Amino acid sequence: MASLHSDDDEIITSINITPLVDIFLVLLIIFMITSTVVTQQQIPLNVPKAAHAGSKAPEAVGLVVDKEGMLYLDGVVMDSSTLLVRLRTASLKNPGMQVLIAADRELLYQKVINAIDLVRAAGISKYALKVVRP
Repeated sequence: MASLHSDDDEIITSINITPLVDIFLVLLIIFMITSTVVTQQQIPLNVPKAAHAGSKAPEAVGLVVDKEGMLYLDGVVMDSSTLLVRLRTASLKNPGMQVLIAADRELLYQKVINAIDLVRAAGISKYALKVVRP
């Protein structure tokens, strides 16, 4: 005669979280990709054109100066004193770091020079100006 209780009726005491972790990792990757695209598109910038511009920019920290003269370091707006402190701490961590300066073509030349002076005051000697080919 068969038993009324079988061994298959045990209570499940653990949850398999592997699929949940997989979903969160995919969401994290999607968030990381879209956040960099959104950050770069937020700052309206009309970059000057150069006939002999390089085809690829070096990997560097991005410094943007918009039409109004606002400073953005990797998409985050900040004043010149905060920018100087951030660049100094970053250059201490990575002595060979480079800064790519992008400025609006309508911006006064003096403001671009001020941005270069901030980079040099932070102890960074490698910097480049972002331009596009016509």
